[in-house]
Amino acid sequence: MFNSSAPFAAFAPHFPSPLPSSYLPVYFAARDEVVPGLSDKTLSIIAPVVTYWAFSLFFTLLDNLNWDCFERHRIHEPEEIKRKNRVSVREVLVAVVVQHVIQMATAYVWFSESDVEVDHSADLNRWGVKVATGVMAVLGPKTGAQVLARYGEQLTSLVYWWAIPALRFAWAAIILDGWQYMMHRTAHQITFLYRTIHSWHHRLYVPYSFGALYNHPIEGFVLDTCGSGIAHMMSGLTLRQATLFFVVSTLKTVDDHCGFAFPWDPLQHLFGNNADYHDIHHQVAGLKKNYSQPWFISWDIFFGTRMSREEYGQKVAKRIQRGDVPQSKVNGPNELASTPTSQLNGKAIKEKVNKTE
Repeated sequence: MFNSSAPFAAFAPHFPSPLPSSYLPVYFAARDEVVPGLSDKTLSIIAPVVTYWAFSLFFTLLDNLNWDCFERHRIHEPEEIKRKNRVSVREVLVAVVVQHVIQMATAYVWFSESDVEVDHSADLNRWGVKVATGVMAVLGPKTGAQVLARYGEQLTSLVYWWAIPALRFAWAAIILDGWQYMMHRTAHQITFLYRTIHSWHHRLYVPYSFGALYNHPIEGFVLDTCGSGIAHMMSGLTLRQATLFFVVSTLKTVDDHCGFAFPWDPLQHLFGNNADYHDIHHQVAGLKKNYSQPWFISWDIFFGTRMSREEYGQKVAKRIQRGDVPQSKVNGPNELASTPTSQLNGKAIKEKVNKTE
């Protein structure tokens, strides 16, 4: 029951209880299970994994079609994958499966069986008072009363069903980005962490879709699984909202490693953190830049670690000019070498940690 004694409560819309279906948004599933026969908890566990492999398969098909309309948008030539990557496809597949097993086991423990039952009618009435208070404060009593009388229900429904979930989603993305930036950059700056853990991911000098989650198991758990759990907890996402967030985050992660810069890919145009941006980080000249993932580039901008493709090209050009082609038995291939410089399989790029160029 909403608080009728609150300021401007008399002008607030009133929503009936129980709430008729006409008051529900198009996305709302007024049933116990979104997918019949599959509990919401089970869906939240398997949906990100299914999404990962389905979307990866899509890009793998594009990768093997060799059609000109796709080939012109490759970031790297196909031969570079064979020459430069320091890990086999089989090893990548095994590592990703291991991470998914850990991820699903953690989700099973983390999530409750279903969302807590919510009285949407009561919540809408409470938000109606808040909306009325805001409208009155902005428009004044006379105009505000007219607006609320005509659009009060629509405004409250817009806030409750759309604005609040969108803000929670955005906040979850910011939290996940912050966590991953902090952990990712730390893994590059501490020599032990890089050489023993994070270097796994950089064995993929030329990223491809299903290698997006090729990580050391510890990194996969801390960076991705724990980061997602913290984002879920701190943002207040419901179980169903969290499932959507994890699915879209998975799409974004795979897309960022797909190896293509498509002009018609919405994920690559809505967000500056895309396949081309993250690819720079996988190259020697950009190894200490572009740590942000998977959503925005805000943390890179804030901490001064952003590198554009133009800046990357300038840095490579300077290296070519001065003949700076570092050689090391434990180095992976660099962007100036025609063939891998590594003489020790399974070793990634050995960066100069805690130093800047």
